Amino acid sequence: MDYDARQDFLDLNEFRGVGEDPVYRPPRLIDRPRGWPLERWAEAPRDLGFDDFPRYHWKGLRLLKDPATQSAYHDLLWEMRPRTIIELGVFSGGSLVWLRDLTRMMDIECQVIGVDRNLSRCQIPATHMDGISLHEGDSRALASLAFLRERVRHPLVFIDDAHCNTFNVMRWAVDKLLAPGDYFIIEDMMPFWERYSPGLLAKYLASFKDTLEMDMVYANACPQLERGVFRRSVIEEQGAQFKGSA
Repeated sequence: MDYDARQDFLDLNEFRGVGEDPVYRPPRLIDRPRGWPLERWAEAPRDLGFDDFPRYHWKGLRLLKDPATQSAYHDLLWEMRPRTIIELGVFSGGSLVWLRDLTRMMDIECQVIGVDRNLSRCQIPATHMDGISLHEGDSRALASLAFLRERVRHPLVFIDDAHCNTFNVMRWAVDKLLAPGDYFIIEDMMPFWERYSPGLLAKYLASFKDTLEMDMVYANACPQLERGVFRRSVIEEQGAQFKGSA
């Protein structure tokens, strides 16, 4: 697939926290006291006074998934009960720990795999690594992801949170990794690509018309997952279902 027009998209390395400090810190209010006097209750500012996204965390690790996205994943994991979750883009590692803990709370036997070309930013303590494995891999070098083929147990949730060479990664995952019913999720980027490169986005998505479908429940659940939740499908079976319901 020709992906040379990637420069038309936003600078993905600077999007929402990637490249910033991966360590979680509590929010600081610089324009007001945290403890507001009740005799001035009516005067209290209504806005937060800080950027709320960086404060999301799990067990003190930055979690770059807002509450609406966390809720959507909760429902998807409960419905799907995956045996493997792969996330490209580790950053602090908060998502990996959260996904591991969430599946365990649901009594789902699931392995969580994090892949990043720079694992130095990962902050997961050694005592929290049970059920999680970290691997160096580069979305721009698909051969570096080949090891995943030997590790995957289905059902599988594959999350692209690296924002690099995404559609070539998706093609590789469809050809090499995904079984019917498995998910490939693109976080954050679909609205931006639709705005800045709508023609290429439509072309790239159309090339998967025989292998993927968009899950309209989770693709409409929250802005971070907006129109980016795809499921490996069997078109012939879908056609029969549609004909039967006509």
